[in-house]
Formats: sequence, C-alpha cells, structure tokens
Amino acid sequence: MKIADIHVHIFPDKLAEKAAHSIGEFYDKTAYTTAGTDCLVKELEEAGISRCVISNSATTPGQVHNINTFLAQTAREHPGFIGFGSLYPGMEGYEEELDRMEELGLRGIKIHPDFQRVPIDASCGIAMYRSIARRGLPVLFHMGDDRYDFSSPKRLTNLLKKAPDLKVIAAHFGGWAIWEQSFHHPQPENVLYDTSSTIPLVSEELVYRMFDRFGPERFLFGSDFPMWKPEDAVKQLLRFDLGEDVMDKILYGNFCKLFGLE
Repeated sequence: MKIADIHVHIFPDKLAEKAAHSIGEFYDKTAYTTAGTDCLVKELEEAGISRCVISNSATTPGQVHNINTFLAQTAREHPGFIGFGSLYPGMEGYEEELDRMEELGLRGIKIHPDFQRVPIDASCGIAMYRSIARRGLPVLFHMGDDRYDFSSPKRLTNLLKKAPDLKVIAAHFGGWAIWEQSFHHPQPENVLYDTSSTIPLVSEELVYRMFDRFGPERFLFGSDFPMWKPEDAVKQLLRFDLGEDVMDKILYGNFCKLFGLE
C-alpha cells in the first residue's frame, strides 16, 4: 500500500521544538513531538509514507523569504518531499517571490488565515491569488475555526468568485471545528479536501457523509504532523470501510494526480 501525506509542518532545527509548542498552544492541544526534519523522516518511515508535502506558514511578511528558502532546500535533500512555500496576503513583492519560489522548485503555497489574521477573501490578497492561479500552483488553506471567521467555507467561496481558476486544497475536511458548515457549503470542483486533524475528532457518520457528498476523488490524506503521529492518522483512516480502490485514491492516487506523478 502506497501512502502520500499532503499536510505536514517542519521548521529549522533551532525552531522545531518552539514551533510545535506554539502550534499546540494555539489549538489548546499538546503536539506529540517536535517539528524537525529528522523526526519527520523517522515518523514517515514508521507509517509507510513515501511522499509528503512539507510546509509552514509565515505570520509576518518578513518571514516569507527565509521560510521558502528552508522548505526548498529541505525538499531538495529528501526525494519524497514536495515543498509548499509561504506568502503573506497583501505583502509587497509577491510576484518576485513567486518567481523565486518557482525557481527554487516549490510546487504550491500554504496559507493559514487564522495564524496570519487575514481573511481568505480579504481584498489585499486577491491579486496575489490570481497570480498564483495563472501559474497553476495549488494553495493549501487551513480551513475553519469556531473562534474566528478568517477561514470559513463561505470566505473561500467568496475568494473563488474573484479567483475562479485557483486550485485549492481545503484542509481539515474544509472546516476545522465547523465541519457541518463545510458539509452544507459545497465548493467547486477545483477545491480538494484533506483529512488532517479531523477523523479522530468527528463522528464516523460525518466522515462517510463527507466522502459521499463530495466524492473520494476530491480527498487527500493528511496527518498534520507534528500535531498527530502519521502512523496513527493512517490507522484512523484505514478503519473505515471504503473499499480498496477508494482507499488507494485517498491515500495515494489523488496526490499523484494533483502533482502529475506516477
């Protein structure tokens, strides 16, 4: 069984422990490990995961350059890694940074509206997202929070009315902690969903309803390392009776289709 993980976070070694703690503190949950590259490699091997998208999110425009350099270098050093860079909506020089990201070999962008405190559909980011869409790069959005309204399904719909060609991966079944909103607010076909930080937190009935409503070809497996152990995240998905073909799509096939891989 081949497995690819669309949603893992890593940071430079000097920041890996602090970053994992900060992410956990934001969600009032303790990360189970640090967010370092060596730790990730070990966890992926234990889980049988051969490919993954690595990312983290800039919380200020000044962090963007260094984050993208680190992610690109780490992806080059690990053949199974695909790097998603970071941008800050409304930042100056985003076109030049997008040029640099493509030259570095980054294959997409990760945006966390809640960390950045910029709504998905904020006017300051529309031109940036249109440029990303013209380049054909997917954006992995953190989606959802019942404490804030930066990343709701409705806001994503608003953005896509203004940037309709944008390829999107809507994390956490499209709405962490507001999953029913995601279920009742379908997105267009250019929006995929990932399974991260969701399956252990919702009912089995909701998981089946989401797969039935949107179709398994629109779902990608994600672990959300370091918040969850990848091996556990795989086991949590495998307990569902989806059939071998459907499970293969979610765990690996849809990932390969997104990036044009064999």
